[in-house]
Amino acid sequence: MINIIREKIFESIKAQGLKPPAKSKINVEYPKLQKFGDYSSNVALSLAKKYKKKPMLLARKIAQNISMDALFKSVSAEKPGFVNFQISRMHLMKFLPKIVEQEDKFGSDMEKGKGKKILLEFVSANPTGPLNIVNARAASVGDSLANILSFLGYKVEKEFLINDAGNQVDLLIKSIEFELNILGHREIEEFEGRYLGDYVQKLAKKFLSEETILVFQVPYKERLQKLREFALNEIISNQRFTLKLFNVCFDNWISEQELRDRGCIEDALTYLAETENTYDKDGAVWFCSSKFGDEKDRVIMKTDGGITYLVPDLAYHITKYKRGYHKIIDIFGPDHHGYTPRLKAGIAALGFNPKLLSFILLQQVSLIYENEKVKMSKRRGKIITLQQLIDEVGTDVARFFFLMRKLNTPLDFDIHLAKEKSNENPVYYVQYAHARICSILQNANKKRLRLRSFRPRYLNRLRFEEELDIIRHLYKFPELILHIGKNYDLNLMTKYLTDLAALFHSYYQKVRIISPKTKELSLARLFLCKTIKITIHNGLNLLGVSAPKKM
Repeated sequence: MINIIREKIFESIKAQGLKPPAKSKINVEYPKLQKFGDYSSNVALSLAKKYKKKPMLLARKIAQNISMDALFKSVSAEKPGFVNFQISRMHLMKFLPKIVEQEDKFGSDMEKGKGKKILLEFVSANPTGPLNIVNARAASVGDSLANILSFLGYKVEKEFLINDAGNQVDLLIKSIEFELNILGHREIEEFEGRYLGDYVQKLAKKFLSEETILVFQVPYKERLQKLREFALNEIISNQRFTLKLFNVCFDNWISEQELRDRGCIEDALTYLAETENTYDKDGAVWFCSSKFGDEKDRVIMKTDGGITYLVPDLAYHITKYKRGYHKIIDIFGPDHHGYTPRLKAGIAALGFNPKLLSFILLQQVSLIYENEKVKMSKRRGKIITLQQLIDEVGTDVARFFFLMRKLNTPLDFDIHLAKEKSNENPVYYVQYAHARICSILQNANKKRLRLRSFRPRYLNRLRFEEELDIIRHLYKFPELILHIGKNYDLNLMTKYLTDLAALFHSYYQKVRIISPKTKELSLARLFLCKTIKITIHNGLNLLGVSAPKKM
């Protein structure tokens, strides 16, 4: 409908002999108050100066040209220059049967992304321990966004980069080896910064049980290599298993070590040098990233010959570009805000189009337990793992909660609220609406009120304002999907579903849905309930959350 209104505003301005702006530049949004209609545009305010007209005069003229359209109940101009639109009741009633016809496809637009490939990389946690709640937020966001983009017809691939090379993995192996020596009653020197979690001790015990005490007779370097292979396999397998419990499965698992072994990093360094985008200074090698939009140049090889994180990241992104995606999306944590400009600069320097690459920067997650924030540190072993969270509150609740705030804002995860089975818990509230409708439909069937007897004309019997409010809300679902596919505002889906559940629960308390004495009205209300059920089911499904039939 937003695009239809833009088109009609465009034609209305054109009919006045004025040159209209591009349709995509015409702002149409939902007004904050229902009294201002279903849609509103500030187009008259934004163009009044250009056309040398008073905003209200221009708004009235635009409204007048559109007001006779049968699509709208009313089109009005409101001070200081808004054009407000209210959808006609007839159009709303014609819309409802489309929901049932489309059912699990309601809200989708497969033509939107047809023929376009998207690569979505998320989580990509270091294999230095179990996945934690910060990784869990990334998993919820990435997987839900992939679902919505797929719902819009895009061919989406989900990818996990295994950071199995570098100092963090080396430190983990040294930490496990430390615990291994303690188990073997061997002398070992304490070192600063080692990983202290229980999982480190468990890995050491399991390794010793499989290799036996004879492992200490193996040369040191060989023992460390065996330990590295064992630990990485155990941790990555655990991460895969936990993600599967969280309803997240990746299409591709990419090993950074394999990229290094294939010479991808040397290729990236060589290309930057050959295109004269590097220079030597103070014994280090610098990348001329300021030439490509970064605020300053960056070190890519330190004085000791070690490379910085930027180089393997660029080498990895080269492989992404070579696979021919139309869009590449990286979901990063809060500590990457200053990192994205240099990564884009590197992409440009390597001869690829940085506009194909976009970033979602997630903010920190705080766990609230008994009204206090839990301080976490992987290095110190004080972490809340994703597995623990699933055991505590379940996958459905966790995924929904992680999506309830804007992605660029910190999130407080309240364990007490998440475990509540009441209307205070938004997940329970939405799922209960779905289960309640399933029960209503089942009960109606027992009373021989079957929807196969429904006829579209029965919808004319829906006269309560609450019924029209519900239909208006349902009408916005396909627009919401398109918006999220473009802007990634996943929190709007959780709010939409919560608002829809509230509309339904309020409606259920006010009216009698099943009444054998008024068969046509009952069937109309049952049909309305079914459209709500379909919409809730589709919305929850896109978020990776179940829609139970019983609770």
